[in-house]
Amino acid sequence: MRKMALAAMAAFLMATAGAALGETGDDSHPIPLHMARGTDTVTVRGRLGPHSDCCNYTFKAHAGQTLYFTFNGPAARLGLTYPNGDGIDPGLPSPTPLPQDGLYTFSISPDLMAEGIYGLFTLKIRIPPH
Repeated sequence: MRKMALAAMAAFLMATAGAALGETGDDSHPIPLHMARGTDTVTVRGRLGPHSDCCNYTFKAHAGQTLYFTFNGPAARLGLTYPNGDGIDPGLPSPTPLPQDGLYTFSISPDLMAEGIYGLFTLKIRIPPH
C-alpha cells in the first residue's frame, strides 16, 4: 500500500514539474485526449498566457469521421493538423470532416491580432463514430 502511495505521489510530482516547466501541451509535448469508454465527447480546460506554449491536443480518428467542437475563452486561433502534416490553421470550422486515419493535433494559441487573448478556456470535442 505504501509503495502505491509513493508511486502515485512521484507520478503527481513529475506531472506537476512538467507542467510548471511549460512542457505539457507545447509543440513537442501535445496532450493526448482520450474519450471515456462509451462516449464520443471529451472536455478540457486550460489557460492561455503570455509565457505559455499551451495548448496542443492529440486524438485518433478514422477517415470519414467528423470533428465537432465548441471553444469558450479568450480570443484564440484554432487549428487542426492532419496525420500527414497538412491541416487547417487558422479558421477551423465546426463541424470539420476528418479525411485520414491516424493521429490529429488540435491547437489553440492566443490570437495576437485581437484584444482579450489571455485567460481560461474550455474546449469540448465530439467525434461521433461513423
